[in-house]
Amino acid sequence: MNNSAASYILLAILLSPFPAMAADGKITISSPMDGAMVSAGEKIKLSYDATLDQNGDHLHLNVDGKRIDVLRQLMDTVEVAGLSPGKHQLCLMMNTKGHVPTGTETCVNVEAK
Repeated sequence: MNNSAASYILLAILLSPFPAMAADGKITISSPMDGAMVSAGEKIKLSYDATLDQNGDHLHLNVDGKRIDVLRQLMDTVEVAGLSPGKHQLCLMMNTKGHVPTGTETCVNVEAK
C-alpha cells in the first residue's frame, strides 16, 4: 500500500462517526424537583437523564447517604420506597466499573409529610 492510500484510509477512520464518550459527565434529576413535598410512606418516582464521563459506567442511587440501587440505564424513571416523615436527600452518583465514584453527582432534597 502506498503512502497516499494509507493517508486516505487514516483520514476516513478519523472522520468516521464513532460514538464519543463525553469528557465531562452530567446527571439531571427531572422529578421530583428540589424542595418537593412528597407523601410519607408512598413510593416516589425519580426521573433522571445521565451522560457518562470517560470513566463512568453506571449510577448509584443513594437515599440519605445509603446506596439503595445500581442503575445501568442512562435515562429512566425508578421507584424509591416510601420515606419516613421528615427531610431526605436523593442522590445519583456516577461510578466506574469498580464502583468508585467519578465525582459527578446530582442530588435533590425532598420533605415527606
